[in-house]
Amino acid sequence: MKRNQLLLISACAVLCLGIYLFASTKKPKEEKPADSGHTTMPQQQQEAPETLNIEQYIAETNAKIADKATKEKVEKLTTSKSYKDLIAVYQKLDKPLAIAYYSIKLAETENKVEAYVGAGDFNTMLMQTAPDAKAKNFLSRNAVECYEKAVAFDSTNTPNRIRLAGAIMESGGAPMQGVAILLDIVRKDSTNVDALLMLGRFGLISGQYDKAIARLEKILYSHPQNSEALLLMAEAYNGKGNKAKAIEMLERCKKAVTEPAAKKEIEGYIESIRKPKS
Repeated sequence: MKRNQLLLISACAVLCLGIYLFASTKKPKEEKPADSGHTTMPQQQQEAPETLNIEQYIAETNAKIADKATKEKVEKLTTSKSYKDLIAVYQKLDKPLAIAYYSIKLAETENKVEAYVGAGDFNTMLMQTAPDAKAKNFLSRNAVECYEKAVAFDSTNTPNRIRLAGAIMESGGAPMQGVAILLDIVRKDSTNVDALLMLGRFGLISGQYDKAIARLEKILYSHPQNSEALLLMAEAYNGKGNKAKAIEMLERCKKAVTEPAAKKEIEGYIESIRKPKS
């Protein structure tokens, strides 16, 4: 399996376990538009979310460096714009937000697809454990910008387009822009697992359970042991009130996964579905 495919599937697995085993999806108050390929954007632009002031963060981080030699090295590397060496220093200092910032600076200097994808992947990965909303918004914005630049180099690169769609949807600003990208991909390749998984997940979040099931069934037809698809199917059926079908999907998923911890979480989820609501 290619590295970029593995990254996308691994990210989806984390999101599935985190969101669908411990959270619930609710139907939206307003009906979502049909997947005609044409998307409607909100009539009013949402206010930009508050984001981390990265320059201030780095200045405060540098001020706290106790070792004089390290502090002088950081100042020298910053002046010379030696971003690769700066990243190495901040790795030793365990400052991932600074690394995220300078990974983009390095990508802009190299101006290559691989560099933008690498920076986008790092910001996306870090976003899952962001310490607060400001940091998450900062990382989310970074990821979108990096993937946009990567796609600008080659608009036919499907994995990078999926990366961009996922980043847009995660940012929460205009998710239908990401959906539009995914719909275009599945129109050209109706069996693209990564795009179908993302569309299935969006269907759950937006309460469009039937659409989510239809997408996920396409995956399971050719990949019956796909654990991510099985998890999402279980949540879709549970959202529709079909507990028996949800449990059936989870039992299949439990057989498909190999990690004992994952099996235990799935068993717990099955029990929570079986337990009558008080």
